[in-house]
Amino acid sequence: MSNNRVAKALELWQKFPDNDLSRYNLAQAYFDAGDYVRAVEHLRVLCAKKSDWMVAHILLGKCSLHTGQPDEARKLIEHALQLAIAQHHDGPREELEELLKTL
Repeated sequence: MSNNRVAKALELWQKFPDNDLSRYNLAQAYFDAGDYVRAVEHLRVLCAKKSDWMVAHILLGKCSLHTGQPDEARKLIEHALQLAIAQHHDGPREELEELLKTL
């Protein structure tokens, strides 16, 4: 199922390569399929473009954890936590605080 989801997300992103949401959906599909390296490629672009996009930073932080980069993950998750606080997103804030306790 996830390969089909990746294929659909990739097709959509190729149609709309400048659309940040289609790129994020592709990164999410790669992440869910366990292809963290490909997810990182797209998430880095999004995080560089939009330093305040909390969910992109969270997912990039989780990818960094899965690829054995705990220091990078900590920086990204701490940044995402600050965004969650500033943007009043309580659910993600709690999730990020718990995740930071494990690092």
